[in-house]
Amino acid sequence: TDAFKTNLINRGIDANKIEVVTNGSNMELFSPREKDDSLLDSLKLKDKFIVGYIGTHGMCHGLDFVVNSLARIEDESIHFLFIGDGAMKCQIVDISNSLALKNITFVDAISKDEVPRYLSICDVSLAPLKKEDNFKNVIPSKIFEASSMGKPTLLGVEGEAQEIIEKYGAGVCYEPENEKDFIEKLYILKEDKDIYSSCQDGCKKLALDFDREGLAKKMLEILKEIVNKESK
Repeated sequence: TDAFKTNLINRGIDANKIEVVTNGSNMELFSPREKDDSLLDSLKLKDKFIVGYIGTHGMCHGLDFVVNSLARIEDESIHFLFIGDGAMKCQIVDISNSLALKNITFVDAISKDEVPRYLSICDVSLAPLKKEDNFKNVIPSKIFEASSMGKPTLLGVEGEAQEIIEKYGAGVCYEPENEKDFIEKLYILKEDKDIYSSCQDGCKKLALDFDREGLAKKMLEILKEIVNKESK
């Protein structure tokens, strides 16, 4: 990320020795498609506004905060779909059970090829992290996958990831681990059709600018340039 480049420069590394090639969108695997009706039926989520989290349920993601917040969401049409496994999976399932939540469904980890099918039924992609300065330097790959499928991101990450989402208008950002802000921003995506539609347009622009094929070509050109310099 550019933030890591800045960090290295501040440590005394020559800026001319650093090139940045970010993660990006695999637009062959992830592309807009209709919602998978059979999957909606099997999960009993027809007519729900689905907020999907697909990935590692790790200690850095702040998923306990998210699950604890769900008890304060009064709109029964909003449903959270958590797919994956990790160090926090058992704990957040226990939190959900203790709160007797009806607005969340847990699914075990799926293969990468299956992710587009599950992402298709989501209206919003959730990308949270804990509120720590270290995470201001990272860009969750979820935002690229979601954008490639036209799914706005509800982002709980500060720093470079927030700058990207806000630059393209590809979603809405909330302050990490701020329950009031989290719920308010969720309702904006759910209730404001103009903002939601604008976010979908932003998703298309973001995905195109971060197309992995283009990024791979950029990396290849950088490597060629290095080889040419070394051979002279």
